[in-house]
Amino acid sequence: MTLKHAKIIFSSLAILLTSTTLPNAHPHVFVEANMEVVINDKGKFTELRHVWRFDELFSSTLIIDFDTDADGTLDEKEMNEITKTVHESIGEYDFYTALRSGKDVINFYEPEKLSAYMEDGKMIMFFSIEPENPHDFKKAPLRISASDTSYYVAFEFSEENIILKKQGEQCKTTVKNPDFDELYASGTQTLSEAYFNNPEKPELGDQYFSWAEITC
Repeated sequence: MTLKHAKIIFSSLAILLTSTTLPNAHPHVFVEANMEVVINDKGKFTELRHVWRFDELFSSTLIIDFDTDADGTLDEKEMNEITKTVHESIGEYDFYTALRSGKDVINFYEPEKLSAYMEDGKMIMFFSIEPENPHDFKKAPLRISASDTSYYVAFEFSEENIILKKQGEQCKTTVKNPDFDELYASGTQTLSEAYFNNPEKPELGDQYFSWAEITC
């Protein structure tokens, strides 16, 4: 797989440019998103650990395209090539991650490295994200989403996929999914329109994402 080919798979921009409405987009890659939310002894969010399990069909294409020695498996060197390619591609799109303090955007540092391995025919990818400033739960709930604005990659998660790594804090996680019928019935602009009208304000598309909301 060339870098150009990988960017087509992992980037959402090309799909976003050609799509007219979100419901007309069809996911081609399915990901079970698992997250560990780290809360320090001061009760502040300090790290998000992503663990993504890709679907078997997509994972099999990676073996075909990255198995340079043709032994039917992906060794460490080949897996490193995959994660390097993915890092370069989805890094342009905030690593498919959105963090909010209530409705305010939480900026985060770019992860240094993505890692991956194959398990039961599926690729498992994991990496960590740290906010530029620890989030204080006393100010607002923490909201986290793993989302692709084009819906080319479909991320699925529920309360069971969220693990809280905390010290002395009683917290609650709720996952809220968008109601697209209600969104479009009310005349709400499409996600594509929201993006093109306000490309510097990503939070305007929040209502189209699934969110894990954590209160402490």
